[in-house]
Amino acid sequence: MNVPLRLLVIEDSDRDVALEVRELEAAGYLVTHAVADTAAEMKAALTKQAFDVVIADHALPQFDAPRALAVLKESGLDIPFIVVSGAIGEEEAVALIKAGARDYVMKDRLSRLAYAVEHALKDAENRRGRKQAKEALRLKDRNFQIILLIIVLLLFGVITALVLIKY
Repeated sequence: MNVPLRLLVIEDSDRDVALEVRELEAAGYLVTHAVADTAAEMKAALTKQAFDVVIADHALPQFDAPRALAVLKESGLDIPFIVVSGAIGEEEAVALIKAGARDYVMKDRLSRLAYAVEHALKDAENRRGRKQAKEALRLKDRNFQIILLIIVLLLFGVITALVLIKY
């Protein structure tokens, strides 16, 4: 597959970061990654470079997935967010999905991480495509309105000229 993947990992364990990166590389991704374990580090990373996906541990000593998701939303960037957790309750997982996370993966099932990333990337591509199509439609509509206004003004000018010629 050899697909480049720019990954931001919100994690405090180097071992877990290595496991997650290794899992994605085994699935064929060429991973470049940055790691953050505080809100300030995450904000700095998001401004320093572009990322394709953010994966976040659910609970860190100084930071957690809900706050990381909030930081991502505040940035205004449309980057898929995936929660990776050793222990997360179903209600918490559902709340994170409703808040904007694309998926969650249990740490004891990291083999599902590549699928979650692939799915999140496809969703992001589809969202960008829909956004571009909406923008193109908006521009076409605006151009139509301008052309219509020009026609009305030309007709008004012709009618005014005809009236002036008649009198």
